[in-house]
Amino acid sequence: MIKQHFKKELIINGLLKPGSKGNDVKKVQEWLNLYRYISPKWNYIVTIDGDFGLQTSYAVKNFQRLNNLKNDGIVGMKTFSILSQPLKSAFKIIIPSNIRNLIIYYSNRHLINRPRELKNNTGPWVRAYMDGNEGKQWAWCMGFVQTILDQAFSTLNQKFTSFLPHTFSCDVVGEYGLKNNCLIRNSEISDALEIIKPGDLFLISKSMHDWVHTGIITDIKDDWIYTVEGNTNDEGVREGFEVCRRMRNFKKNNIDIFHLKI
Repeated sequence: MIKQHFKKELIINGLLKPGSKGNDVKKVQEWLNLYRYISPKWNYIVTIDGDFGLQTSYAVKNFQRLNNLKNDGIVGMKTFSILSQPLKSAFKIIIPSNIRNLIIYYSNRHLINRPRELKNNTGPWVRAYMDGNEGKQWAWCMGFVQTILDQAFSTLNQKFTSFLPHTFSCDVVGEYGLKNNCLIRNSEISDALEIIKPGDLFLISKSMHDWVHTGIITDIKDDWIYTVEGNTNDEGVREGFEVCRRMRNFKKNNIDIFHLKI
């Protein structure tokens, strides 16, 4: 894979215990908070400050107890691997298949593992999609899309960069699509329904050369595209907080289609 940062999110160095400080402690705190979206039995929130204090120790012990681990409040790789299991599961490579089937499969695999940011585009999922970057300025919808493409093409020992540039920018992909005749404009979609396939990308356009959000098309029926997309929410805005499945009406919204010529 080209996008390798996710591997760094799956490891910690040494044992973490009360008094430990640093980025590895921060990782543990992030996953303790994200675990609320994995287990209905978990309702703990800790401060993400990189300081393994009483609050973190208490939460770790309860996490260990819930998962039938030795509840000593010390985090080694066994405890951390269970904490970060959703990320590991999302990035698991499967037996090779048709490229478009792989794109849909990996989209759904990430979706069921509940990727979401913590706040303002931060957290392990964001960093995994954004090659280690995070923060308010790092909208991660394109990072999510290209991670899925990277997994799919890598499964077949190919590079997704043969079909579009490695970027976090919707504008870069939109302009590339125009230049290489693979961007289907909104007004052309109805006449191109036989061309558009699951695994293609949608781009929401603000103007002719300004695209503000993207996602993966899983199906298209009548006037609707069915999608899996990152950095969105129930309202479908670009600055959301999770990976969602959505339906978008291309006749009522400014949507262009980036057709993968595969």
